[in-house]
Formats: sequence, structure tokens, C-alpha cells
Amino acid sequence: MTSEEVYSIKVLKVGESEVPGAEVFWMKDFWTWEQLSFHVVLAYNDHRTFMINTGMPLDLSLRNEEMRKFAGDRALFRSLDTISVIHDAGFDPDNIDFIAFTPVQDYTVGRLDEFRRSRIFIYRDGWIKDIAAPAFAYFHNRDLFIPRKIFDFIYGEGWKNVIFYDGEVELVPGIRAIPVGCHHRSSVAFIINTNSGKYVFTDASFKAENLARKIPIGIAEDIYECLSAYEKIEKIGNLLPAYDPSIDGLQIE
Repeated sequence: MTSEEVYSIKVLKVGESEVPGAEVFWMKDFWTWEQLSFHVVLAYNDHRTFMINTGMPLDLSLRNEEMRKFAGDRALFRSLDTISVIHDAGFDPDNIDFIAFTPVQDYTVGRLDEFRRSRIFIYRDGWIKDIAAPAFAYFHNRDLFIPRKIFDFIYGEGWKNVIFYDGEVELVPGIRAIPVGCHHRSSVAFIINTNSGKYVFTDASFKAENLARKIPIGIAEDIYECLSAYEKIEKIGNLLPAYDPSIDGLQIE
């Protein structure tokens, strides 16, 4: 047992899709397809429960309209019921103390309005650039990034629970956030301390191979931010790549 506060981790699959390989691996695998899983990560101990992402919205029509334009029906998102998934794992929206996101997207914030008691950590600069005042609307489509009802919840009933943070910071004892960019302006790497070491959950690396082979994600906004993130992660601990099916159902004590 270390002197730092430690957590157990459960990685829960809450959705899936297939995408062209070049979305996952920059300038590679144009004629292949990659399976993606979307995850909620639960970090918990005797003091608190911290959840990263809240799953997809029940209405995926806007997201799938864009996915169909991008790559056809094969790329459509398919959602599991996040609330049922966390119930099956032994948790309930009312006992989730803290929530955070990497990144702020419809598939990560989609059920946020059902967690009315949770404190909500939001990376301030990412929120401004992706959501509150996007500079380039073509790339930062607010309606696609965040469902209207979630946007209204954050600025309405949920506002009292929002905690904006800036830069690298320990959000709670034993869990640190490092803004990494790469995929979106709101993309963050979360470092979780466990008895078996530090684990890093981030969308800067869609799959383990991105880090292992130093291949930026294909849908990066800045490939150099990806490479910088990989250097940091290797020095910190074990990677939990955000959309890699290999971590479906993973439990770490």
C-alpha cells in the first residue's frame, strides 16, 4: 500500500462502432476497418467514487447522420444503456461523487443529466474552445459535440455542481488531470493511482498501438500534441486507451 490515496478501477463498455482505419492511425490503413468501444471508467475507494464519461445519448440521430456521411452505415454508433451498465457493476447515479470527461463530446456527456448529485469537473479551456465559444464552427459543431438538453442541464440545474479547472491539476486525492489536446481541445488524460501502479485513461490514444508505435490518431486536431502526450504517458504509467476493445470489462484492484 502506497502513502498516496489509491483506487480500484472498473472499465465499462457503453457503446461501439467501426471506423476506417485511417481515423485511428494517422495516414495508415485506409482500406481497413477498426472496431471501437466506448467506455465509462469508474475509480472508487472507501472515500469516493469518480466516474470518467457518462456514455452516449439515447438519441444518436445527429451523430449517426454525420457518421453515415463520413463512412456509411458500417460506421454508425451503437449505444448500450449506461445507467443499466453501471447498475450491473454495482453503482448508481446517486452514489457517483465526481464526474469528468475526455473529451466533451456527445458520446461522453450523453447521460450527464441523470447524475444530479455528482460534482462535475470540466477543463475550462477545452469547454470554451469546443463548446462555449468555438472559434471554428465547422470543426467545433456545438450541436454535435453536446446534446442540447445536456448543454441546458449544465447551464441550468447542474451549474451548482460544476467545477472548472485549469491546466494540470489533482482533481481529488489520487486522481490527476493533464490536458493533452490531440483529439479535441477538451481532451484530457486522467491519471488514477492504484495499488498496482498508475493508470492513464485518455482519448489521445484510441488504441494501445497508437502509443506503442508512436502513431498519432488519424482524427487528430494536432498530431504533435498526440506525440507529446505519448511521451508523458510512458513516463507516468499504464495506458488505458479510450476506445480500445481490449479494455472492455477490465478491473484493476
